[in-house]
Amino acid sequence: MSIRHKGEELCFINRALAGKSLLEDGSNDAELCGDWSFPLWGGGKTWIAPESAWPGGVPHPDLDSGAYAVREAWINEHSMGVQLQSAVCRLSGLQIERRIELLRDKMHWTVTQTVTNLGTLPRQCGAWDVLMLRRPATVLVPLPSGLNDDHEAVHPIAGKGPLNDLYEAGVAEINQGMLSVFCTQAVEFKIGILSEHGEMQVQFDTSGSPLIYRRRSNISNGERYAHGHPIEVFNAPALPYFELESHSRLATLQPGEFVTTIVDEELSTDPS
Repeated sequence: MSIRHKGEELCFINRALAGKSLLEDGSNDAELCGDWSFPLWGGGKTWIAPESAWPGGVPHPDLDSGAYAVREAWINEHSMGVQLQSAVCRLSGLQIERRIELLRDKMHWTVTQTVTNLGTLPRQCGAWDVLMLRRPATVLVPLPSGLNDDHEAVHPIAGKGPLNDLYEAGVAEINQGMLSVFCTQAVEFKIGILSEHGEMQVQFDTSGSPLIYRRRSNISNGERYAHGHPIEVFNAPALPYFELESHSRLATLQPGEFVTTIVDEELSTDPS
C-alpha cells in the first residue's frame, strides 16, 4: 500500500517491481528477488508473526506476493474503502483480509487486518502490520507511564545491525517519557517498544510544509506478542527506508479461528 500527500510519496516503493507479479511456478523468483531472499515490494503490508516461523526464512509467498481479491468496495457520505482478501496460504493454511476505510474530508484512515486459520492444524501466530516509509524522518513514541526507568520500555533487538548502543550512536534518545528514533542514516537497527496505546508519530523532512504521520493500534494490557512487544521500529541499511511495525496479540488459532488488529492512521500538518 502506498501513501501520498499532494503528489509526494511517503512510502518506500520498489519501482523495479512495478507492474510485476510472482508466478506460481516460481520461474521468476530470481528476477523479483534480486539481491534479497524475497521480493521487497515496499509500502504497507500484513506479515505473519513471528519472523522466526517464516517458511524458509521468508514471508509467506502467497500472502506477501500473491494477488488479493476485492471482496467489497464502497463510497458514501461518511467514508470510502475497500476490503481485500488473500488466497489461502499453501504452506500454512492462513488467509489475510485487509479492510481499508478512509473518512470523508479528513486525512484519516483505518486498516483492519484479520488472519484466519483455514488449515487443519493449530497455528500460533499474530497479524503484523509493516509500513515502509522513506528516510529521512524522526519517529516519536510516548512510553508507558509508571516505569522506574523509561529505558525499560525500549529493547534493541540483537542481530539487527552493528550498533552496540543506540543512544551512544545518536539514533535514539529519551526525554520526559518520549522516545525519539532518528531514521536518517543508512545504518541497520531495530527497536522493540512497550506501549500502552500503540502510538507512533513520524515527522517527515519533506520539501514543503511540515508533515506529521500518526498511528495507533489496539493494544490490550497483559497480552503476549510474537516478538515480545507490540510495536517496533526498523531502519534499513541498504535502501532508503525505515519501518513502523504494529503487532496483534500472539494467538493460537484452531482451525476456523482468527486474530485481528486495527491500525488507525492519519496525516496532519499540525505538529501539536
